[in-house]
Amino acid sequence: MLDSFKKNVIAIVLISVFIIGTISILMFQNGGLAQGAPPFKDNERDNRGFDEHEDRHRTPTHPRNKRDIDVDDEDYNIDQPTKEPLLPKEGPFNRINGVYEKNKKVNIKRANQVKEAMKFAWDRYSTNVFGYDELRPLSNKPNEWFGLAITIMDSLDTLKIMGLNDEFEQGKQYVKNTLNFEKKDDKVNVFESVIRVLGGLLSTYQLTGDKLFLNKAEEFGKLLLHAFHDKDPLPYGYLNLKTKEGQYLSWTGGCAILSEAGTMFLEFETLSQLTNNPIYKEKVDKILSSFIKYDSRSPGLIPIMLKPDGTKSCSSEISLGAMGDSYYEYLIKTWIYSNKTDNRYRDLYVKAANSIIENLYSEVNGAGLVTNYYEGTSKTSSRGGQQEHLTCFAGGMFALGAAAQVSKDATQNEKYMEVGKKITETCYKSYEMSPTGLGPEKFRVDEKGRVAFGGSPEYKLRPETVESLFVLYRLTGDALYQEWAWNIFQSIEKHCRVENGYVGLHDVSNPNNKEDLQQSFFMAETLKYLYLTFTDASVIPLDQFVFNTEAHPMRIVQTKH
Repeated sequence: MLDSFKKNVIAIVLISVFIIGTISILMFQNGGLAQGAPPFKDNERDNRGFDEHEDRHRTPTHPRNKRDIDVDDEDYNIDQPTKEPLLPKEGPFNRINGVYEKNKKVNIKRANQVKEAMKFAWDRYSTNVFGYDELRPLSNKPNEWFGLAITIMDSLDTLKIMGLNDEFEQGKQYVKNTLNFEKKDDKVNVFESVIRVLGGLLSTYQLTGDKLFLNKAEEFGKLLLHAFHDKDPLPYGYLNLKTKEGQYLSWTGGCAILSEAGTMFLEFETLSQLTNNPIYKEKVDKILSSFIKYDSRSPGLIPIMLKPDGTKSCSSEISLGAMGDSYYEYLIKTWIYSNKTDNRYRDLYVKAANSIIENLYSEVNGAGLVTNYYEGTSKTSSRGGQQEHLTCFAGGMFALGAAAQVSKDATQNEKYMEVGKKITETCYKSYEMSPTGLGPEKFRVDEKGRVAFGGSPEYKLRPETVESLFVLYRLTGDALYQEWAWNIFQSIEKHCRVENGYVGLHDVSNPNNKEDLQQSFFMAETLKYLYLTFTDASVIPLDQFVFNTEAHPMRIVQTKH
């Protein structure tokens, strides 16, 4: 009888082991990495956090033309996990865990409302002009610019991040079955193509692991190589993707624009890294070398137009606005992207940042202001001046450099953070003082530090201010930046949302004078930054990603041990 009892026990144990093993295998098959996803390296701490977080945000199909989705509906909430998510540890790039949890219900509700805005913008585009570059909501007609469906290219990663999976799949099928880079026998702007199309495809691949997007990015990257030639390091401004013929901009007298030539580092470095093809990195290394050699009167500052050989300027103007902005942005971001290993970018950035503070930045009765500067002139006056909305990215740029400890001098890093905060506050005030709550293209700061209109009253759905608000919120944990961002979003909803999408304003003082264009960058940048301002830090953590200038996140290169 004892032997029979032992046999029964052994049989029960063996059956239990078999059942547990079978359940474990099934769980792994259902919950493991998606097929084709790039493997995570051992030292990539919590890199799977994004995919797990995104799965929690999957939502059911919603009526495509419903104007007002109830964002309090439990089925629509972005955060309905079966268990609480593991938030990334707090550190220099994340100070929000406590404040996010404290205001979690409000954050979820607000993120859902931004998500609904993205769905509305996408649905109106896809219903009316799908496959064209952009939508004109007032006339319900397409705006064709490059013939590359740039709204789709710009929206893919936003849709993926927000968990709008049906809409993402619609965009993916266009990329798979229809996207043709060489169909149009006309020139495209190389800079815009790099940041929107190449950047969008690379980002979407890194978020999904779907080789379709990497293959398309490589196909497009090979075409963009025709913008370079052996004679000069700076690329053409225009390129005909069909004939492969390039040209510099005629209105510049054949000169290259700093922000265009200097805004390829992230995308080309990423493409080389993902394809193991060094040619793209080699091209931007030549651009970088020409900037390193440039003999500037103010260390680190380069005029907005240059001869194609990169040795001489075609202008004496220095700007953190149009034609200069993203060059400086990419210096700090490409250094961070390299995991702080490529110090060529850091060295250039620190020189530039210090010279910007010395020559372009001023504080007027507490208001931080960045104006343009001309080589050989005296420092910007502390009596006030005019600033472009485009320059408002600089608040986030300075703060990001401070968090990354880009300077070896701790006091200087503190200075960068303070400058970043003051610039961001001034940019927000340009919205706050407006009758519509929307900031103009240009504004002035008077000698008493008051913000007023500055000659260009239009609002183009631009992202720069909300970008800096997002960055400052993540890096400081100060919920005031969330409130400012929310005020801006509410103004957008009130004055820019129309029956067929979102439009800008020709004059922020007159909400009835609307611009008939839903900018693709509104979906790539403005709505993405607003959404991320109300999510937890596991969604695109800033110690794992940097954003290109079109808000397409690029995964930071991991060091090998």
